[in-house]
Amino acid sequence: MKFFVYADNLNPTQLKRRAPEHQFVCKAFLPDHALQFCRWSSQWRCGLASVAPSPGEQVWGVVLEVTEEDLKLMDEFEGEVPDGAFRHLQVTVVDEQGEKMLVNTHVAAPIGKFKPKEHYLEWVLKGAKHWKLPEECIERWRSFMPK
Repeated sequence: MKFFVYADNLNPTQLKRRAPEHQFVCKAFLPDHALQFCRWSSQWRCGLASVAPSPGEQVWGVVLEVTEEDLKLMDEFEGEVPDGAFRHLQVTVVDEQGEKMLVNTHVAAPIGKFKPKEHYLEWVLKGAKHWKLPEECIERWRSFMPK
């Protein structure tokens, strides 16, 4: 199954734990969506990223081929968020060549607005840099850094 990851699952260390059999497919962006921090993470002690519709904006990430076992591990979030906090959603992403692709992704059921913390953002940024995502993606994540 093709799966789009865009936040802390971009980090290679986390990805190896949560989707050990994943295969990289391509870099891509989710058009007309923006990042939001609408779930609390007891592990990170801050807001967790999700995506929400937002005309004209885009969220960069990577498309992976994942197995059913990978998907189960990713859905467990290492026991750190309650069941039902995130759901799968089919979305259309656009790769670097402009080709559209139907994939699945995780989307949070919002419970409020929470601030991300520096250590969480650094973790995500390490992943974004690992995949060599565009500078606009890196800058977007940096813009959430506490001042």
